[in-house]
Amino acid sequence: MTYKTIIFDLDGTLVNSLEDLADATNFALTFFGQQGHSTESFRKMVGDGTRTLISRALKPDKQHLTEQVLVKMREKYDEICLDKSKPYEGLMEIVLELNKRGVKMAVLTNKDQQLAQKIIRHFFPNMFAIIRGTTGAVAVKPEPTAALQLLESLNVTPEQALFVGDSNVDIQTAKAAGIKSIGVNWGFRGEEELRQAGSDVIINEPKELLKFFA
Repeated sequence: MTYKTIIFDLDGTLVNSLEDLADATNFALTFFGQQGHSTESFRKMVGDGTRTLISRALKPDKQHLTEQVLVKMREKYDEICLDKSKPYEGLMEIVLELNKRGVKMAVLTNKDQQLAQKIIRHFFPNMFAIIRGTTGAVAVKPEPTAALQLLESLNVTPEQALFVGDSNVDIQTAKAAGIKSIGVNWGFRGEEELRQAGSDVIINEPKELLKFFA
């Protein structure tokens, strides 16, 4: 099969953003008198959008604070989202090489659109044809509509694309859209979750992506 396109997840796939996400969320929680969490515990909280992240971070009897904490977290995250985040080792070189080979690349994330663009344009300037985050207009992953719209914009079919991500949400999105899924073992969730979700392939290093575009 000749692949023409890669859709990448952002957090835990392209960029290790865990510390900045944790810091911003804990700042917002503390601001409203709520208990924060360890950075590691955020590995299981992120991935389904910022509102869901805040809901998971709040205690069950404090869910009424979700919107207030969400606003404060977004403000803080916009301020610090580039402080500790960085691309995973080896990814920059692979993205550059894929560009040279003419592969169309896009980002599909449940992160807010404005923040997704800010982070990707900072670390990977002019490397992605489309950066698609959450806008409220289309349901978030794993609902496949955004992925299918993205492929249509790039004029490729699902069979010509790969979906690369680190979580069950990404694998479920790929399956729902009819796209071959590539789970990355360097992200937030780990190999066991990817296997249980039914990832078509699991890779340990970014350079393994090149074999699909020889």
